[in-house]
Amino acid sequence: MLDRLIQSMIASENLAVDDVFLEGLDRGNDAEQALCYNSLVRRATIPGLSGVIIRFDRLSGSLQEATLADIRTFYHALRHCGRTGDAATRQAALRLIACGRQGKLAYVISENLHESDDLVSRAAVEAMVSLAGWVAGETRKLNHCPVDLNLIERWVEPKNSVGLLRADPAVTTPAQIYRELIDQRGEIEQAVSRAIDVHRGRHGAELLRAALLLADWPGSRTLAILHTAKHGGQSPMVRRLQQPPTSEHVEAFLLGGSHGGLRSQFGSVFAHIEDPATLDVLLQKSHWLKDHRLQLCVHQVTRGTWFGLEELERQCRRQAPVKSACIGDWLTCSGLPDQAQDERLKTLCESAKADAAARLHLLRLAMARRRGASIDFLKTFLNDPDERLARMAAREILRRRPSDMENILLQLMTSAEASVRRVISRSIGHVGFEHYWERFDALDKRTRGQAGRAMLKLLPDSVARLGRRLSSGSIEQRLKAMQMTQELKQAQALKEPLLQLIQHPHARVRSKAIGILGEIEGVDFGVLLDKALIDQDSRVRANAIEVLESRRKAEYVPLLAHRARGAQNRERANAIKALHKLRAGTAGTQLMSMLHDQRSEHRISAMWALRQIGWWQLLNEVARIAKEDGDMKVRRYALTMLRGVAETIQHQKKEKVG
Repeated sequence: MLDRLIQSMIASENLAVDDVFLEGLDRGNDAEQALCYNSLVRRATIPGLSGVIIRFDRLSGSLQEATLADIRTFYHALRHCGRTGDAATRQAALRLIACGRQGKLAYVISENLHESDDLVSRAAVEAMVSLAGWVAGETRKLNHCPVDLNLIERWVEPKNSVGLLRADPAVTTPAQIYRELIDQRGEIEQAVSRAIDVHRGRHGAELLRAALLLADWPGSRTLAILHTAKHGGQSPMVRRLQQPPTSEHVEAFLLGGSHGGLRSQFGSVFAHIEDPATLDVLLQKSHWLKDHRLQLCVHQVTRGTWFGLEELERQCRRQAPVKSACIGDWLTCSGLPDQAQDERLKTLCESAKADAAARLHLLRLAMARRRGASIDFLKTFLNDPDERLARMAAREILRRRPSDMENILLQLMTSAEASVRRVISRSIGHVGFEHYWERFDALDKRTRGQAGRAMLKLLPDSVARLGRRLSSGSIEQRLKAMQMTQELKQAQALKEPLLQLIQHPHARVRSKAIGILGEIEGVDFGVLLDKALIDQDSRVRANAIEVLESRRKAEYVPLLAHRARGAQNRERANAIKALHKLRAGTAGTQLMSMLHDQRSEHRISAMWALRQIGWWQLLNEVARIAKEDGDMKVRRYALTMLRGVAETIQHQKKEKVG
């Protein structure tokens, strides 16, 4: 009975039910509190969940853990409570956002920084710093654990309806840590960067601490404050980085040392670092520190003379590949010329052959260098045994677009893994296809055939690009695309766009499409022929007859005989030629009849058919036409034909004599 009552209350739309459950949450024992809590979560109303948020600090430990584990259910309620008029409710919401690691709600924290109520603004600052500390701590944890490279390149696991990941306090695996950071870190960094810019004096020290916590990698948005003109947080960050660091922002101190405005202070600061925890962190990250001679080492770094190749090789032999790869952090910040950096990075990469995580670390360092930096080290990853690293290197080279990019990447199209070839093809396939397209008309048929076959082999998507040219563009472009399709023998692959072209309004396009489709096996030739032979344009009908000739089927003889008596000269000549190839006895009679036709264009087409067939026994008839025909154009064509035959005979005689 009680269960049915509870179910009815959960299904009820009366908001007063929330008050009943909240009162039970305040007054009940542990079992009753658990029942009321689960009921409120199942109802998922804003007032009910807001009441849980307000009472979060008073809940039992198990209910607090349940709230954090299912924090995504409270997303809308947290946003509502963070914007309500009650100060205590706002403070409770801000604390739960920080405890639940909800970086997606960082904008709610930013809004509360503007509040005149010191308690609310203080809670907002504490939440912001707490999120920054969580991100920095989890990043350090990730840097000391091997990471699954499948998770580095992309994430395919679905998120919930509001785009949040499950905030589970028990998250410990590198994959889970990375997933949470990649999903939320950017928004937290953006919120801190904006907050330190807008709230320059108020809570400045706490916001500066949050900014330094997040400035632990080259792509950090808070580290970018150092390079952002007129940013409110630039001066405080520069002043703080000119002082000895604390153990929690050693990364920001080291990255800031590569900044031009801070390099002059870098050496003098090292001599005054006395905190043991800070020195311990520095020694773990600063592999170049030798015999504690800090001033000498810093001087070597600033002069770019740090770590010769022999010393670097000895260092790599003494420690694990992951530790050796961390030396690359200093290499990329040391001021060494690009060529010297590449030599040393290649040495580190050679020592990490068996460790994909170490090679990934070095690849990331190379990708973080300035846009115009050398890509020699990136090119070594194009042949990496792990194809995921090869894909990342190919994408980075494509992003940087060096002058010889096409030559570098096209060489991989015959040897690289399929996924790497797809990355290259999608990016530079357009360039290769356009180059072939532009030069197509200027090349002879044999050369462009060889170049076209090479293009098809190197650029797998070139067939799709050719199909798009068939489906769009001017008349000349479509004709050119069809010619290319025919010469490269890709008609079968492009059957669908070619079938659409037989409906094109322009006769030349329809004519060319009919000719190509006639060569394809598997096309419904009867339907195709019915459309072509009744076309309004004579060129289309003539091409259809040529297709019939190529099929060489005896059942077409009656149709061809009928067309051989037609009223259009080109269609009639093609039909006679087709009858001859099919060895029909009427071909000679029809040709003689056409040679005596009263229409001059029919007599010219008849002589063309005679030349194609090779019935030289009718040359006397051609000679008669050249001498007696009343049309000058017809006589000139006959004379040209006779001259051509004579030259051919003379050439054959010379070859026999020779």
